[in-house]
Amino acid sequence: MTKSNGLGSRAAVFALAAFVTLGGATACATTGEGSSPTSRRNQLTPEELQETSVDDVMEAISLLRPQWLRSRPSRTPANPNPVVGVVIDGRVQSTREDLAQIPIGDVHLIEFMSAADATIRFGTGYGGGAIVVTTRGRLRRGPPTAP
Repeated sequence: MTKSNGLGSRAAVFALAAFVTLGGATACATTGEGSSPTSRRNQLTPEELQETSVDDVMEAISLLRPQWLRSRPSRTPANPNPVVGVVIDGRVQSTREDLAQIPIGDVHLIEFMSAADATIRFGTGYGGGAIVVTTRGRLRRGPPTAP
């Protein structure tokens, strides 16, 4: 009988573990967008909004994604109180009050962007992230034009 140093069996176990891990990741990636409720935690679609009994975007966010409205802790002295910004149809000067003026039937998509993503897309002032609303009217009108 020959003695085994265990390297061959360890390599086999490692290979098996890698195969299972990659196979699981591939299976998760191909299951589709609606496979789990957390797959769209940064979006609200018209279908989700229609399932509620709310009238406007602010109510919908408060009910379905209240964490979007909370300020994030700041780690920089330059931004001691980061707030969540609001962008409606590309208008970056929008406010939370504006969200209450949008009926959910007018919504094409609502997204939450992280502070880093919002800063890259819209500039500074989004230390808490941004709620980005695209209405059906914006889709009909097209993107805003430069003055």
